[in-house]
Amino acid sequence: MCVRKEKNFNTGWLYAPINDDNGYRTDLCEEAFLPVCVPHANKRLETYKGEDFQGQIDSYRFVSWYRRHFALDSAYGDKKIYVAFEGVATIADIYVNGQFVGNHKGAYTEFTFDITDYVRTDGQDNVIAVRVDSTRQTEVPPEGGDVDYCLFGGIVRNVRMIVTEKMHMKDITVSTPGISQGGGQAHVKALVVNGTETEKNIVVETVIKDTDGAVVATGRRELTVKKGETAACEIDTEEVEDVKLWSVDRPYLYTAEIRLKCGNTYTDAVSERFGFRWFAFTDRDNESAFYLNGRKLTLRGINRHEQWPWIGRAVNDRHQSSDADLIKKTGINAVRCSHYPQSSAFLKRCDEIGLLVFEEAPGWQYVGGEAWRDVYIKNIEEMIARDKNHPSIISWGVRVNESFDCHDLYEETNRLARNLDSTRPTHGVRRMESYEDSEFQEDIFCVNYQYPVCPRKRPFIITEHSMDWFGGDGCPGAADAKACAFIKSFGDAMDYYYGNPFCAGGFGWSMFDYNNEVNYTKTGHVFYSGLYDMFRYEKPVSYLYRAQKDIEDETVVYIANYWQKDSTDEIMVLSNCDEVELFVNGRTVGRLAPNTYKNIPHPAFTFSNVEYEEGQLRAVGYVDGREVATHVRNTPGTACKLAVTAEYNTLIADGSDFTQVIVELTDDYGTVLPYDRSEVAISVSDVGTLIGQEEMKLEGGHIGFMVQSKYNRTGIITGKVWLADDSAVMPATFEIEVKALED
Repeated sequence: MCVRKEKNFNTGWLYAPINDDNGYRTDLCEEAFLPVCVPHANKRLETYKGEDFQGQIDSYRFVSWYRRHFALDSAYGDKKIYVAFEGVATIADIYVNGQFVGNHKGAYTEFTFDITDYVRTDGQDNVIAVRVDSTRQTEVPPEGGDVDYCLFGGIVRNVRMIVTEKMHMKDITVSTPGISQGGGQAHVKALVVNGTETEKNIVVETVIKDTDGAVVATGRRELTVKKGETAACEIDTEEVEDVKLWSVDRPYLYTAEIRLKCGNTYTDAVSERFGFRWFAFTDRDNESAFYLNGRKLTLRGINRHEQWPWIGRAVNDRHQSSDADLIKKTGINAVRCSHYPQSSAFLKRCDEIGLLVFEEAPGWQYVGGEAWRDVYIKNIEEMIARDKNHPSIISWGVRVNESFDCHDLYEETNRLARNLDSTRPTHGVRRMESYEDSEFQEDIFCVNYQYPVCPRKRPFIITEHSMDWFGGDGCPGAADAKACAFIKSFGDAMDYYYGNPFCAGGFGWSMFDYNNEVNYTKTGHVFYSGLYDMFRYEKPVSYLYRAQKDIEDETVVYIANYWQKDSTDEIMVLSNCDEVELFVNGRTVGRLAPNTYKNIPHPAFTFSNVEYEEGQLRAVGYVDGREVATHVRNTPGTACKLAVTAEYNTLIADGSDFTQVIVELTDDYGTVLPYDRSEVAISVSDVGTLIGQEEMKLEGGHIGFMVQSKYNRTGIITGKVWLADDSAVMPATFEIEVKALED
């Protein structure tokens, strides 16, 4: 059944970085426009960091125009035509065939416009034009004050055209209200829109399918909808027998197909994936905790910014999804979308892999006046409307991150969220300075960088922890002692929330390094707070989380020290094994049970008084007395060769697909030189596009860049990386295949 059509509108755009008052006109000369595909950054930055990076931030603060031509034949003459934008930074004015359609404010929420009355359906050319204002917007969240991240500019997420009959549905909600009592019914709400000139007697059918596509329950509702009106419809399905629950370990998804039938004809059909699950944040005398499907689960979380070097947020769905995969692979069970709604592709992947989500409206510390607050409230509506069916989402953030009290606004935002979605609690994040006296208007009390023995309000979550940024502990190439101190900052916080019965969990800051505007760490506008760097290259601290995975999922043994002259005499091994034995050049220095951060599921192993000597450090993990895993650190030798690793070896020729490429400088045995800052040069053949700098300095013996496809250009992208000032080091080459774009 295919009565509703969605067309990918990502390709075929024209772009000009000019503020032309006539950019909406159909007869506009387009010589100044370049062909682009979206997601698209209005400015590809020249560098990814630097103390003068403020100039790069300022460089994307301008007005630009996007235009797209399309034709519709007579088959579309009696249809409803919509265009949906998943994200435009920051203000979008939409025109179709020279006529103004509407305006949207906010860089992070989806919006849809009905363009039926503006298009021609006689096969002639239509033009959609989008004026994108990426300048600073003091009346649009999160701006107005300082912002601790970069907004970037452009049409930064997907665009699609939606075609429906005049009799159609919108605003579908799927919930499972009886699941906590053992019931397997799905409850479906929909708005039925009658855009015809006559009253209609209609039937709304709901079909629930399991992962294999088998029908497991149905439901139906008859109603009459007057001409030109919109009617609400609610349906309870039959019970699903032997219902399978959605959880972090087994994220089972069902599909609800909602069909609209008018007479003997289906006029609309919408599919929504959902999960049967229930959860609660409890507050009892002896604990304050999170329960999922009746089982206590400590939230071992991380904060994530939606950002990549050079292009900011303008990445396709594959990379949004791969971020979710990496978070899950790292041993994390919850992610906080800091500090704005993130890509729907990211959330969809969280549903699929069982990654819990705290989602939040856009904002950072600043609360503006009436106009600003109106946009903030509207963004909350848009966030919940788009994302309410994701089983991964367990809370709505309706207080501006780290803002001080604003009673009337937060009364309204909490009321709004609870009315729009009664199935989820709200949360509000306080800065540490306001912990003691802030008003508690939400359902979950959240604070950053405070670790109270007995929280003043409950349920309680630490929404940001691990604050040791100013000393450079998280910088790539940090000295051995600093890298271990960085691990300790996360380990101490994790040990706290696992050991405190009144804390439901914590979200570390952060998953990835990221560009920020304020640069208060004085590190070139890069906030080196991540478990991974900007290129998704792991730091030793990532294994603290990875070691928390069940041994059945992955056996982890990882030496956190680099093992060279500046290595400390305390060696930390991160592992989920029962015991670890450490060897220096083949000699054992001891076999230990875990002895550090004892509250966490898999504590770390700290070996003391281990004197450095050049050679090999080897850790062996044991489970039930049996050797199961080994990790080796060799003292780095002389630089010998470069190695490159592409995240993906195949791209699609859609003009937006790309792969990240990691460069490492190693010795003759493949050991990365962890402190090396040599300069490398990069070249890429014209089949693809280099996203990066042609010459860059290594950070901690490695660096990254991206290679992007060109629209409708297939073939093999070849590339080369070499050391700019040392011909003795062996260069590296790579090949990436670009396949044709499928319709």
